[in-house]
Amino acid sequence: MPSVSTSSAVESGKRRKIATVAGSARRQQHASRIFSPFRALGYVTSTVPFSVSTLGQTFILTTVVGNSFQVYDAGSLHLLFVSSPQTSSPISAVSTHFHFVYAVWGSTIGVFRRGKLEYAVDTNSPLPLTKLLVFGDYVCAASDETVYVYRFGAADKSSPPEFYTSIDLPPGAGEILDLIHPHTYLNKIVVATSSYILLYNIRIGKLLFQSDPFDSLLTAVDVAPVLDTIGLAFEDGRVQAFNLRYAKVVFELSCRQKVTSISFRTDGTPHLAAGTVDGDIYFYDLNRQRRVHIMRDVHSSEQGGVARVSFLNGQPVFVTSGGDNYLKEYVFDPELSTSTALITSPPRHLRSRGGHSKPSTNLSFTDDSGHFLLSSALDRSLWLFSLRKDAQSHELSQREKASSSQLPGRKAGLTSGLKEKFPEITAMAYEANKLGDWENIVTAHKGLAYARTWDGHRGAVGRWQLKTSDKSAVRSVAISFCGNFALIGSAHGAVDVYNLQSGVHRKRFRSHKRAVTGVAVDGLNKTIISCSLDGQLQFHEFKTAALTYSLQLPAPATSLLLHRSTDLLAVSLENKQILVVDILTKRVVRELKGHAQAISAFDFSADGRWIVSASKDGTIRTWDLPTGSCIDAVRVSSPVSALRLSGNGEWLATAHEDGVGINLWTNRTLFKQVAFRQVTSDELALLEMPNVAGEGASGILEGALGEQEDEEDDVADSGAYVSPEQLNPQLMTLSTMPRNRFTTLVNLETIKQRNKPKEAPKAPEQAPFFLTLTGGAAEKPEDDTGKAVAKAKLKSGTVKMSEFKRKLVECHAVGGEYSDLIAYLKHLTPSATDLELRSLTLEEIDHFTYFIDAMTSRLEQRQDYELVQAWMTMLLKIHGDVVAGSKEDGFADLNEALVRWQEVEGKEKKRIDDLVGYCASVVGFLRME
Repeated sequence: MPSVSTSSAVESGKRRKIATVAGSARRQQHASRIFSPFRALGYVTSTVPFSVSTLGQTFILTTVVGNSFQVYDAGSLHLLFVSSPQTSSPISAVSTHFHFVYAVWGSTIGVFRRGKLEYAVDTNSPLPLTKLLVFGDYVCAASDETVYVYRFGAADKSSPPEFYTSIDLPPGAGEILDLIHPHTYLNKIVVATSSYILLYNIRIGKLLFQSDPFDSLLTAVDVAPVLDTIGLAFEDGRVQAFNLRYAKVVFELSCRQKVTSISFRTDGTPHLAAGTVDGDIYFYDLNRQRRVHIMRDVHSSEQGGVARVSFLNGQPVFVTSGGDNYLKEYVFDPELSTSTALITSPPRHLRSRGGHSKPSTNLSFTDDSGHFLLSSALDRSLWLFSLRKDAQSHELSQREKASSSQLPGRKAGLTSGLKEKFPEITAMAYEANKLGDWENIVTAHKGLAYARTWDGHRGAVGRWQLKTSDKSAVRSVAISFCGNFALIGSAHGAVDVYNLQSGVHRKRFRSHKRAVTGVAVDGLNKTIISCSLDGQLQFHEFKTAALTYSLQLPAPATSLLLHRSTDLLAVSLENKQILVVDILTKRVVRELKGHAQAISAFDFSADGRWIVSASKDGTIRTWDLPTGSCIDAVRVSSPVSALRLSGNGEWLATAHEDGVGINLWTNRTLFKQVAFRQVTSDELALLEMPNVAGEGASGILEGALGEQEDEEDDVADSGAYVSPEQLNPQLMTLSTMPRNRFTTLVNLETIKQRNKPKEAPKAPEQAPFFLTLTGGAAEKPEDDTGKAVAKAKLKSGTVKMSEFKRKLVECHAVGGEYSDLIAYLKHLTPSATDLELRSLTLEEIDHFTYFIDAMTSRLEQRQDYELVQAWMTMLLKIHGDVVAGSKEDGFADLNEALVRWQEVEGKEKKRIDDLVGYCASVVGFLRME
């Protein structure tokens, strides 16, 4: 029997909601100490057809992206909701009905409200559900062979739908293609298979009509605005209007391409739209039964063409989607009337929302605040994504401007808007300094012997084509910090410098024997650095292009990146290493080893302290440059193809080989203190990937801080470094106590005198008579008996020994190990320390000796130097008379302890004075130089 997931222990009559869903994503312990998954950008739609619904005067579009769906307002294409939680498997169909969104995945039907899952019904279907139809109180879900019908018992859908019936298709009917509900057909649905049209009464589960087998495979079906009529589309490109009542074809049209979706216009104009597998859309006038328009390349044929085309009810607007991750809206303008005929103008683009259709290969943040992210991909497009508002994301135009004059490096003429896109981008450079003045983006394209410029302010391709002087393909590009110059590295080892304002070639040098894989210029435009597959890292003077230094690398270099504020250069090599070079001294300062396969991307943190690198082995590693160690390493489900860190250090953006979106990760170190240590390859754990719903990190702070147990695991890590009490016995170690602690100990008498009240406290005034009449017995004054008992206890020695004296005796008895005594004294306040030292009396002269021995032992260990000096100073101030009489008879042990203290203290004082004097002399000598 089908099952429904609901919450437990709810009162009868109240609304029940699910608490958990099978396979829903759970919050996992962070595999990374530094980065936490936040959300994924750039996902809009997929090959699953979208759903259209109305809510009042508003049209709602629901698109599917993997294990989630997104709800858009059709009037603006603003994102309204993203479903939560993530489903256990990809969603195969959605349907929107008023406030509710219905989705199927696996064998489950989910009911969502405002993006939140209300109910989940398991149909126990042996085959996955692929189609969905909702009308009235019925919810029909179909696998390839069976239709499952559910019905809501309450009109407000306050309870989950209950199983009603199931329909098995007759043998040989073929796989179910779609489910539709014809207008005015009460309790009836049309089941379209690849070869038949079947009409069922779901109330009684009876087959009412079965068409003759079609001579071509059926590919799409839709309800016509005419009674008893539906539209059929076939694999051979034919489109038919089929009458269910008379079982005959009303008329037939041809597209000459496989049709994937059809839709009827319902605003009074008899048009039919047919989307094809090649990405084209054909429009037909049904009255004249002839084609009126063709829209070419609306969606990419490589991604399956048009997934769905649908007219909005009663509107001259239609919406299309495809596997190229694009959702588009078009509108028909009113028809023009002439004396002979009506002229239908072609549809014009109204609005769209999209992203990459293939994985990204290059990323670059365009501002320090991490608002916009520039991305190029294998689909040959260049996008600017907004991390704050998806509606601000847009694709940069590849339509070139017309030019009346032919300038150096400038291509004249106006290219057609229907031309193919530029070849895919292999390298990209961005600089914000001249944004709005002239082009500030330079890209290298696969197989082209010139680099293109782009205007980031206009969001379009620029004027210049920067050619390589040796006519070989461009392999690397860079822009100077000032934004005036572009550097182009060629496949034959040459580097060319262009002026971006005028497009004029400025200089050229060739010192490499093979392709230049990376090029950069320092912040002052003094040095050009380039690396090559010949294993050379070369430094050229920017002004004269003269070679000033050449560094031989241990392996061919694949790319480089310069951090201008620290003058550190990172170079990735074919031997899976990253070398960090100081461009001032031109020396290798760090070698970062650990990746098992080729390095695909890396980037510096904003402060230059970290390098985050990714490899083809599916790992992401974070390297700490001051120590040269790997402090964080994780494994992801898909290898990283590009990554970038934002200028404010808040975001890590990664692109992966198996996804068309961009994943965002929050930097947890901005929100809490994280304990770092060197990690090994044995500790690599799979890191949960971000998703469009932001689950696992539903907010920036939540995703960054994580759960409490994660923080405890970091702190309590077995491999965490614990600083010893003393680094080396030869070093004088000071205590970790605050400075005011030992200064107060030395000057305690002065502090007491300063804080002493100027006048004696006055006795309180006599209380009123009514406050003294409490009715209780008055306190009895202490009699002489109590005082006598106290004196007797003092003489008999039955008074309890203080903790200070007990530790003195115990530490002396165990052979002079005074660690417990020192620890006890550190925790005492200055006043308590003074009281304990004053409690020492001549009757207990051995306690003086034990205390001085403890101070001498600590001084010999060269620990707590300033505290030991403070404690001895207090003892001498309080008991100076006892120390002065230590040479008398009976005080031999005390005198011996004092002499030993004087020798040890004098020796240590002389040693420290010599070291301090030596250091001061060295510093003075260096200053004189």
